[in-house]
Order: sequence, then C-alpha cells, then structure tokens
Amino acid sequence: MVKANLVKENLTGDHIGVFFGTLAPMHIGHQAEIYKAAALNDGVVVITSGYTGDRGDQIGLPVEKRFRYLREAFNDESAIKVDYINEDDIPQMPNGWQEWTARLTSTIRRNITNPNAHITLYTGEADYKEMLEKLLPDDGHWSVSLMDRTILKVSATAVRKDPLGNWDYINRVFRRHFAKKILVVGAPKTGKSTLTRRLARTSNSPFSVEFSRTYQEKSNVFDSELLLKDYSRIIQGQYDANSAEINSPANNGLTFFDTDAMVTMAETRLWLDQEEANKLKALFDTTIAEEELDLILVIPPMVAVQNGADKRRSLAFDQNLWQVLKEYGFLDKTVLLDRKGDKDDPFGYYARYLQALEIIEKRVGVNLTKV
Repeated sequence: MVKANLVKENLTGDHIGVFFGTLAPMHIGHQAEIYKAAALNDGVVVITSGYTGDRGDQIGLPVEKRFRYLREAFNDESAIKVDYINEDDIPQMPNGWQEWTARLTSTIRRNITNPNAHITLYTGEADYKEMLEKLLPDDGHWSVSLMDRTILKVSATAVRKDPLGNWDYINRVFRRHFAKKILVVGAPKTGKSTLTRRLARTSNSPFSVEFSRTYQEKSNVFDSELLLKDYSRIIQGQYDANSAEINSPANNGLTFFDTDAMVTMAETRLWLDQEEANKLKALFDTTIAEEELDLILVIPPMVAVQNGADKRRSLAFDQNLWQVLKEYGFLDKTVLLDRKGDKDDPFGYYARYLQALEIIEKRVGVNLTKV
C-alpha cells in the first residue's frame, strides 16, 4: 500500500531529483544530499520505504511514522515532496527488486506534473545504482547518481545504536523519538518541582513545569474545587507542556517532566467521586499510552514537616500514585528516591538529588556529573 503526500501540490519542472531510503532515522547526511538534489533539480521527491519488522520498525519507527516525520520536516520546503512505499505485499530484498522498482517509478510519477521530466535518483549504494539502471524504464528519462557518503561520516545504523551519542546528527523532527523522558513525581511540599528543575539544569536539558499549578493560579481555584472539566484541561495542558519540551530546540536527548497524566489521575482519585473520575478514564488511557516514559522518580511523602490534614492527603496521594503506576505497567521504570540526608541535610533534598543522578546514569546511561 502506498500513500501520497496530502499537503503539497505535485512538483513541476523538467528536472526532478529523487532521494529514497529507509531513513530510520533521517540524519544530517541524508539532509545534505536532499538539499543537494534540490539545488540541482526543479524539485525533489523524498521516499521512505520499508516493511513490518524492518530496522526502523524494530525501534518503533514503522514506515508510516517515518513518512509523517519526514513530511513534517520538509513542510516549509515547497520544492521537496514526501511519499512512502509500504513493502509488506512484495518480496523482501534482494528478491523484490523488480516489484520495488515498479512501485518506485509509479510513486515518483504521481508526485510530479511533467511526464517527460528527467528524473535523477540519488543513492549511496553502488549495487543499488547497478540494479536500478537495469530495471528503470529505458526511455531516456531516468538516471542514477551515486552519492559521496564520505563527506558526512554518519550513518543511521550508528544513530540507532547510540542515539544520544549521535544526537547532533539526528534531524530535529526525529529527535523526539529518541529523547529520554524522565518524570519526577511526588506529593506537595516534597521538593518535586525544585528537583525537576535542578536535574534538568544539571544536564542543560529542557523541563516542563506543573501545569495544574499554573491553571489553578490563573483560575483562582483550590484542589478541592476542581471539577471534571478542569481535570480534562489539566490532563491535556500537562501533556502539551511535556510535548513542547520534547520538541524544543533545547532538547539534547534528555527531557524532564514535573507531573504527567498519571499524577493527575492519582489526584482525581483523591478529590473526585468514583463515578466522576471514571468519566476521565478514556482520556487518561490515551494520554498515558502516548507519554512513553523512560524513567519515573518518585519522592516519598514524608520528607517535609506537615500538619495532620496535609500528611493524610500526602499519604493518600502516594498510595493512589503507586496504584496508578501499577495499573499502567510502569513499576519497572519507577524508582523511589528514598535516600536519607545527614544532619546538614535533614529533609534529604541533596541526598535525593545525588541519588537521582546515580539512577539516571544507571537506568538511562547518562552520567550527568560529567555532562
């Protein structure tokens, strides 16, 4: 099955370039060749192709998702049009060359207006060039150019093996897929927001703030006064805030979140009756599934002096939170920050900061003390 780019008009002109590949992910080497093709032609068709279980799909980047990312990456380039080929119904390479080439040519033709345009395909593989020159139509409208892959020494294989180590080479749109997402949670007055901010700044990474605080301050409403409609806005608002940091140019491979949908769900169980809370379940399910967190750091509730009512609410929230983490299958990604401080650190704020750094190094593979 194939799908055309639905946003742009077909390319016009007498000379069309074609850049194709798995593009899992697209990196700056790919970009350089695409821009070269754009400079040498009237327009470029960029085609990602693949099948279920290919090297992109194995890391959560199926061909349809790569297509979406590529179309977004070139949305402001009128002379670059994106399409994709799903190879599920044709023989896999090296047995599917004839079928794949036929599909390639038809995909190119439906993205251009001039049937007599000269089409140049760009590839970095000498054997691809040889096969395409044998199988492309022999009508004088086709040629294959071999790219110089030594100019930019980066490969998608290297990126897949070590995304953070090759972060600067990954196209910005594709970076969101490889970003490590670290959530810091805890009851009020446990230092959650401060720890989130300091961990992020230790690695010069972006971080989100707790949207519900902003929302409640703007609306001048207490926790106990929040209604169903308020929570639905908070769920979406926090998700948008977290997503903004993932997509931020400041994203260096690590992103830190102060609160997420699971935290909000724990709060609804504290303040809403069960019937009302159940009305939000579908929204929670969808949002939590899309968050794809890598690490969750939980601050225990008994880290600050609290009065009786605050203490009871903190304990209840903590209990709800752990239940939500269990229900959604995140316990294996969750670590309790339970390190105690000394006499100079009676509430353990610095002790938990150091513990968090150690956990991030162990679980995520990034030593923030050496960043």
